[in-house]
Amino acid sequence: MLEKKISLGRDKDGKLIRKSVRGKTKAEIEKKTFQVRQEWMEQSNNKPTNDITLVSFARHWLKTEKQHAAINTKAMYENVIEKHLAAELSDLYFSEITQSDLQNIINLNFEKYETCNKIKLTLRQLYEAARDNEIETHKSVNIKKLLMPKKEKNEKRALTKEEIAALTEAKLTDKQKAFVNLLYYSGIRREEALALDYKAVDLKNKTLKINQALVFDKNAPRIERTKNIYSNRVIHIPTALCAVLSDYGRGKKGLMFTMNNGEPMTQSSFTKFWMGIQKSLSEVTPSAQELTPHIFRHNYATMLYYSDISIKEAARIMGHSNTQMIMQIYAHLDAEKENTAEKIEKVFA
Repeated sequence: MLEKKISLGRDKDGKLIRKSVRGKTKAEIEKKTFQVRQEWMEQSNNKPTNDITLVSFARHWLKTEKQHAAINTKAMYENVIEKHLAAELSDLYFSEITQSDLQNIINLNFEKYETCNKIKLTLRQLYEAARDNEIETHKSVNIKKLLMPKKEKNEKRALTKEEIAALTEAKLTDKQKAFVNLLYYSGIRREEALALDYKAVDLKNKTLKINQALVFDKNAPRIERTKNIYSNRVIHIPTALCAVLSDYGRGKKGLMFTMNNGEPMTQSSFTKFWMGIQKSLSEVTPSAQELTPHIFRHNYATMLYYSDISIKEAARIMGHSNTQMIMQIYAHLDAEKENTAEKIEKVFA
Protein backbone atom coordinates (compact mmCIF):
# COMPACT_ATOMS: atom_id res chain seq x y z
CA MET A 1 0.00 0.00 0.00
CA LEU A 2 1.38 3.42 -1.03
CA GLU A 3 0.88 6.60 0.98
CA LYS A 4 1.16 10.30 0.20
CA LYS A 5 0.76 13.26 2.54
CA ILE A 6 -0.89 16.33 1.04
CA SER A 7 -1.41 19.87 2.33
CA LEU A 8 -4.97 21.18 2.26
CA GLY A 9 -4.39 24.63 3.69
CA ARG A 10 -4.04 26.26 7.10
CA ASP A 11 -6.26 26.43 10.17
CA LYS A 12 -7.18 29.68 11.97
CA ASP A 13 -3.85 29.60 13.86
CA GLY A 14 -1.87 29.34 10.63
CA LYS A 15 -0.95 25.69 11.13
CA LEU A 16 -0.80 23.49 8.05
CA ILE A 17 -3.65 21.03 7.60
CA ARG A 18 -2.29 17.77 6.19
CA LYS A 19 -3.96 14.52 5.23
CA SER A 20 -2.67 11.09 4.25
CA VAL A 21 -3.89 9.54 1.02
CA ARG A 22 -3.42 5.81 0.47
CA GLY A 23 -3.68 3.64 -2.62
CA LYS A 24 -2.32 0.54 -4.29
CA THR A 25 -0.87 2.45 -7.26
CA LYS A 26 0.41 5.97 -7.99
CA ALA A 27 -2.52 6.51 -10.34
CA GLU A 28 -4.98 5.63 -7.56
CA ILE A 29 -3.23 8.01 -5.16
CA GLU A 30 -3.34 10.86 -7.68
CA LYS A 31 -7.06 10.24 -8.27
CA LYS A 32 -7.79 10.23 -4.54
CA THR A 33 -5.64 13.34 -4.03
CA PHE A 34 -7.71 15.21 -6.59
CA GLN A 35 -10.96 14.06 -4.95
CA VAL A 36 -9.80 15.04 -1.44
CA ARG A 37 -8.76 18.49 -2.65
CA GLN A 38 -12.04 19.03 -4.47
CA GLU A 39 -14.03 18.07 -1.35
CA TRP A 40 -11.87 20.37 0.80
CA MET A 41 -12.37 23.31 -1.54
CA GLU A 42 -16.15 22.74 -1.66
CA GLN A 43 -16.40 22.47 2.15
CA SER A 44 -14.12 25.37 3.04
CA ASN A 45 -15.11 27.55 0.10
CA ASN A 46 -12.08 29.70 0.83
CA LYS A 47 -9.96 29.29 -2.28
CA PRO A 48 -10.04 32.14 -4.80
CA THR A 49 -10.86 31.00 -8.33
CA ASN A 50 -7.56 32.37 -9.60
CA ASP A 51 -5.45 30.42 -7.06
CA ILE A 52 -3.07 27.63 -8.08
CA THR A 53 -0.37 25.60 -6.39
CA LEU A 54 3.05 27.18 -6.72
CA VAL A 55 4.67 23.96 -7.95
CA SER A 56 2.06 23.41 -10.70
CA PHE A 57 2.46 27.01 -11.81
CA ALA A 58 6.27 26.70 -11.73
CA ARG A 59 6.26 23.64 -13.97
CA HIS A 60 3.96 25.34 -16.47
CA TRP A 61 6.07 28.53 -16.31
CA LEU A 62 9.22 26.53 -17.08
CA LYS A 63 7.62 24.90 -20.15
CA THR A 64 6.21 28.14 -21.55
CA GLU A 65 8.06 31.28 -20.45
CA LYS A 66 11.47 29.58 -20.27
CA GLN A 67 11.02 27.49 -23.40
CA HIS A 68 13.79 29.29 -25.29
CA ALA A 69 16.21 29.69 -22.39
CA ALA A 70 19.67 28.12 -22.64
CA ILE A 71 19.88 24.43 -21.72
CA ASN A 72 21.91 25.03 -18.56
CA THR A 73 19.53 27.81 -17.47
CA LYS A 74 16.47 25.56 -17.87
CA ALA A 75 18.26 22.78 -16.00
CA MET A 76 18.96 25.20 -13.13
CA TYR A 77 15.28 26.24 -12.88
CA GLU A 78 14.10 22.63 -13.07
CA ASN A 79 16.50 21.60 -10.31
CA VAL A 80 15.21 24.37 -8.02
CA ILE A 81 11.55 23.56 -8.75
CA GLU A 82 11.79 19.78 -8.34
CA LYS A 83 14.49 19.44 -5.68
CA HIS A 84 13.65 22.39 -3.43
CA LEU A 85 10.20 23.88 -4.09
CA ALA A 86 8.29 20.65 -4.77
CA ALA A 87 10.00 18.92 -1.85
CA GLU A 88 8.99 21.57 0.70
CA LEU A 89 5.87 23.27 -0.67
CA SER A 90 4.21 20.16 -2.08
CA ASP A 91 0.56 20.97 -2.87
CA LEU A 92 0.40 24.41 -1.24
CA TYR A 93 -1.38 27.21 -3.07
CA PHE A 94 0.24 30.60 -3.66
CA SER A 95 -2.22 32.15 -1.21
CA GLU A 96 -1.21 29.67 1.52
CA ILE A 97 2.57 30.07 1.23
CA THR A 98 3.97 32.52 3.76
CA GLN A 99 7.29 34.31 4.03
CA SER A 100 8.29 31.78 6.70
CA ASP A 101 7.70 28.88 4.30
CA LEU A 102 10.01 30.43 1.72
CA GLN A 103 12.61 31.38 4.32
CA ASN A 104 12.61 27.78 5.53
CA ILE A 105 13.69 26.59 2.07
CA ILE A 106 16.58 29.05 2.16
CA ASN A 107 17.48 27.99 5.70
CA LEU A 108 17.68 24.33 4.69
CA ASN A 109 20.43 25.27 2.23
CA PHE A 110 22.07 28.06 4.24
CA GLU A 111 25.58 26.59 3.92
CA LYS A 112 25.39 26.80 0.13
CA TYR A 113 25.20 30.41 -1.05
CA GLU A 114 24.90 29.60 -4.75
CA THR A 115 22.00 27.21 -4.13
CA CYS A 116 20.20 29.82 -2.03
CA ASN A 117 20.83 32.45 -4.69
CA LYS A 118 19.31 30.21 -7.40
CA ILE A 119 16.29 29.49 -5.20
CA LYS A 120 15.72 33.21 -4.54
CA LEU A 121 16.18 34.07 -8.23
CA THR A 122 13.62 31.44 -9.25
CA LEU A 123 11.12 32.53 -6.57
CA ARG A 124 11.43 36.17 -7.60
CA GLN A 125 10.59 35.34 -11.21
CA LEU A 126 7.77 32.98 -10.24
CA TYR A 127 6.11 35.61 -8.03
CA GLU A 128 6.49 38.26 -10.72
CA ALA A 129 4.83 35.90 -13.21
CA ALA A 130 2.09 35.12 -10.66
CA ARG A 131 1.33 38.84 -10.25
CA ASP A 132 1.22 39.24 -14.05
CA ASN A 133 -1.37 36.44 -14.11
CA GLU A 134 -3.36 38.04 -11.26
CA ILE A 135 -2.80 35.08 -8.96
CA GLU A 136 -3.39 35.85 -5.30
CA THR A 137 -0.32 35.46 -3.08
CA HIS A 138 0.01 35.63 0.70
CA LYS A 139 0.34 39.20 1.95
CA SER A 140 3.41 38.35 4.06
CA VAL A 141 5.57 37.36 1.07
CA ASN A 142 8.37 39.71 0.07
CA ILE A 143 11.09 37.92 -1.89
CA LYS A 144 13.52 40.81 -1.46
CA LYS A 145 13.42 40.38 2.33
CA LEU A 146 14.45 36.71 2.32
CA LEU A 147 17.53 36.39 4.53
CA MET A 148 20.48 35.02 2.59
CA PRO A 149 23.76 33.44 3.72
CA LYS A 150 26.96 35.41 3.41
CA LYS A 151 28.55 35.04 0.00
CA GLU A 152 31.90 33.32 0.17
CA LYS A 153 34.76 34.70 -1.85
CA ASN A 154 35.21 32.88 -5.13
CA GLU A 155 38.67 31.43 -4.80
CA LYS A 156 40.41 31.68 -8.16
CA ARG A 157 43.95 30.53 -8.49
CA ALA A 158 46.60 29.74 -11.03
CA LEU A 159 48.46 26.44 -11.31
CA THR A 160 51.34 25.88 -8.91
CA LYS A 161 54.83 25.11 -10.19
CA GLU A 162 54.37 21.51 -9.04
CA GLU A 163 51.08 21.18 -10.94
CA ILE A 164 52.64 22.57 -14.11
CA ALA A 165 55.50 20.09 -13.78
CA ALA A 166 52.96 17.28 -13.31
CA LEU A 167 51.57 17.95 -16.80
CA THR A 168 54.73 16.39 -18.23
CA GLU A 169 55.66 14.05 -15.38
CA ALA A 170 52.28 12.36 -14.82
CA LYS A 171 51.36 9.11 -16.57
CA LEU A 172 48.57 10.43 -18.75
CA THR A 173 46.98 8.70 -21.72
CA ASP A 174 47.42 10.41 -25.11
CA LYS A 175 43.85 11.69 -24.90
CA GLN A 176 44.30 13.04 -21.35
CA LYS A 177 47.62 14.64 -22.25
CA ALA A 178 46.15 16.34 -25.31
CA PHE A 179 43.19 17.68 -23.32
CA VAL A 180 45.12 19.18 -20.38
CA ASN A 181 47.75 20.66 -22.71
CA LEU A 182 44.99 22.21 -24.80
CA LEU A 183 43.54 23.84 -21.66
CA TYR A 184 46.97 24.93 -20.45
CA TYR A 185 48.24 26.45 -23.71
CA SER A 186 45.00 27.95 -25.06
CA GLY A 187 42.86 28.87 -22.03
CA ILE A 188 39.65 27.88 -23.84
CA ARG A 189 36.53 26.88 -21.93
CA ARG A 190 35.74 23.25 -21.15
CA GLU A 191 32.70 23.27 -23.45
CA GLU A 192 34.78 24.78 -26.26
CA ALA A 193 37.46 22.11 -25.88
CA LEU A 194 34.90 19.29 -25.97
CA ALA A 195 33.39 20.70 -29.19
CA LEU A 196 36.73 21.24 -30.90
CA ASP A 197 37.00 19.68 -34.35
CA TYR A 198 40.31 18.71 -35.96
CA LYS A 199 39.43 21.06 -38.84
CA ALA A 200 39.61 23.98 -36.40
CA VAL A 201 43.30 23.31 -35.75
CA ASP A 202 45.78 24.88 -38.17
CA LEU A 203 49.18 23.55 -37.17
CA LYS A 204 50.94 25.27 -40.06
CA ASN A 205 49.83 28.75 -38.99
CA LYS A 206 49.65 27.77 -35.30
CA THR A 207 46.05 28.86 -34.83
CA LEU A 208 42.92 27.52 -33.19
CA LYS A 209 39.44 28.49 -34.41
CA ILE A 210 36.75 28.56 -31.72
CA ASN A 211 33.16 28.76 -32.96
CA GLN A 212 31.17 26.03 -31.20
CA ALA A 213 30.59 24.55 -27.75
CA LEU A 214 29.27 21.30 -26.31
CA VAL A 215 26.44 21.61 -23.80
CA PHE A 216 24.86 18.89 -21.67
CA ASP A 217 21.08 18.66 -21.94
CA LYS A 218 20.16 16.32 -19.05
CA ASN A 219 23.42 14.48 -19.68
CA ALA A 220 22.73 14.28 -23.43
CA PRO A 221 25.47 16.18 -25.31
CA ARG A 222 24.67 18.75 -27.97
CA ILE A 223 26.97 20.84 -30.16
CA GLU A 224 25.87 24.47 -30.39
CA ARG A 225 27.30 27.79 -31.43
CA THR A 226 29.36 29.57 -28.79
CA LYS A 227 27.35 31.67 -26.34
CA ASN A 228 27.99 35.01 -28.09
CA ILE A 229 29.85 36.57 -31.02
CA TYR A 230 32.80 37.45 -28.81
CA SER A 231 33.38 33.77 -28.06
CA ASN A 232 33.94 33.17 -31.80
CA ARG A 233 37.63 33.80 -32.21
CA VAL A 234 40.93 32.64 -33.70
CA ILE A 235 43.82 32.39 -31.26
CA HIS A 236 47.52 31.69 -31.60
CA ILE A 237 48.80 28.43 -30.07
CA PRO A 238 52.39 27.87 -28.95
CA THR A 239 54.75 25.41 -30.66
CA ALA A 240 54.59 23.07 -27.64
CA LEU A 241 50.82 22.60 -28.09
CA CYS A 242 51.19 22.13 -31.85
CA ALA A 243 53.56 19.22 -31.17
CA VAL A 244 51.12 17.53 -28.77
CA LEU A 245 48.10 17.99 -31.06
CA SER A 246 50.08 16.80 -34.09
CA ASP A 247 50.95 13.53 -32.36
CA TYR A 248 47.46 13.02 -30.97
CA GLY A 249 45.51 13.98 -34.10
CA ARG A 250 47.53 12.24 -36.79
CA GLY A 251 45.10 10.66 -39.27
CA LYS A 252 41.98 11.51 -37.24
CA LYS A 253 38.82 13.41 -38.22
CA GLY A 254 35.82 14.86 -36.44
CA LEU A 255 35.71 15.88 -32.78
CA MET A 256 39.01 15.68 -30.94
CA PHE A 257 37.61 14.42 -27.64
CA THR A 258 34.84 11.84 -27.70
CA MET A 259 33.67 8.72 -25.93
CA ASN A 260 35.11 5.37 -27.02
CA ASN A 261 32.29 4.92 -29.54
CA GLY A 262 33.16 8.20 -31.25
CA GLU A 263 30.10 10.05 -29.96
CA PRO A 264 30.38 13.42 -28.15
CA MET A 265 31.07 13.11 -24.44
CA THR A 266 28.12 13.02 -22.05
CA GLN A 267 28.34 14.80 -18.70
CA SER A 268 28.95 11.52 -16.88
CA SER A 269 31.61 10.36 -19.33
CA PHE A 270 33.44 13.69 -19.04
CA THR A 271 33.29 13.52 -15.23
CA LYS A 272 34.90 10.07 -15.38
CA PHE A 273 37.48 11.33 -17.91
CA TRP A 274 38.40 14.34 -15.75
CA MET A 275 38.62 12.26 -12.57
CA GLY A 276 41.16 10.07 -14.39
CA ILE A 277 43.22 13.18 -15.17
CA GLN A 278 43.03 14.38 -11.56
CA LYS A 279 44.10 10.95 -10.28
CA SER A 280 47.17 10.78 -12.54
CA LEU A 281 48.26 14.36 -11.78
CA SER A 282 47.68 13.98 -8.03
CA GLU A 283 50.08 11.02 -7.96
CA VAL A 284 52.78 13.59 -8.80
CA THR A 285 51.43 16.41 -6.61
CA PRO A 286 48.44 15.95 -4.21
CA SER A 287 47.01 19.46 -4.81
CA ALA A 288 46.12 18.45 -8.38
CA GLN A 289 43.14 16.56 -6.95
CA GLU A 290 41.43 19.98 -6.65
CA LEU A 291 42.07 21.02 -10.26
CA THR A 292 39.18 21.96 -12.53
CA PRO A 293 39.20 22.99 -16.21
CA HIS A 294 38.40 26.54 -15.10
CA ILE A 295 41.60 26.75 -13.03
CA PHE A 296 43.53 26.12 -16.27
CA ARG A 297 41.60 28.99 -17.86
CA HIS A 298 42.37 31.29 -14.94
CA ASN A 299 46.02 30.24 -15.16
CA TYR A 300 46.07 31.19 -18.84
CA ALA A 301 44.65 34.63 -18.04
CA THR A 302 47.39 35.03 -15.44
CA MET A 303 50.03 34.18 -18.04
CA LEU A 304 48.55 36.78 -20.39
CA TYR A 305 48.94 39.35 -17.61
CA TYR A 306 52.66 38.62 -17.25
CA SER A 307 53.15 38.60 -21.03
CA ASP A 308 52.32 42.34 -21.27
CA ILE A 309 49.56 41.70 -23.83
CA SER A 310 47.05 44.57 -23.72
CA ILE A 311 43.87 44.18 -21.66
CA LYS A 312 41.70 44.56 -24.77
CA GLU A 313 43.58 41.84 -26.64
CA ALA A 314 43.55 39.57 -23.58
CA ALA A 315 39.75 39.91 -23.44
CA ARG A 316 39.51 38.99 -27.14
CA ILE A 317 41.75 35.93 -26.71
CA MET A 318 39.71 34.76 -23.73
CA GLY A 319 36.43 35.27 -25.60
CA HIS A 320 34.97 37.90 -23.25
CA SER A 321 32.45 40.47 -24.48
CA ASN A 322 34.30 43.25 -22.62
CA THR A 323 37.37 43.80 -20.45
CA GLN A 324 35.55 43.63 -17.09
CA MET A 325 36.46 40.02 -16.28
CA ILE A 326 40.08 40.51 -17.31
CA MET A 327 40.27 43.70 -15.25
CA GLN A 328 39.14 41.80 -12.15
CA ILE A 329 41.85 39.18 -12.63
CA TYR A 330 44.49 41.80 -13.37
CA ALA A 331 43.50 43.91 -10.34
CA HIS A 332 44.04 40.84 -8.13
CA LEU A 333 47.42 40.17 -9.74
CA ASP A 334 48.43 43.83 -9.46
CA ALA A 335 47.75 43.64 -5.71
CA GLU A 336 49.94 40.54 -5.41
CA LYS A 337 52.68 42.13 -7.47
CA GLU A 338 52.56 45.31 -5.40
CA ASN A 339 53.17 43.35 -2.17
CA THR A 340 51.83 46.25 -0.09
CA ALA A 341 52.27 44.62 3.34
CA GLU A 342 55.95 43.88 2.81
CA LYS A 343 56.66 47.42 1.58
CA ILE A 344 54.90 49.00 4.57
CA GLU A 345 56.85 46.78 6.95
CA LYS A 346 60.07 47.78 5.21
CA VAL A 347 59.44 51.53 5.31
CA PHE A 348 58.67 51.48 9.04
CA ALA A 349 61.43 49.03 9.97
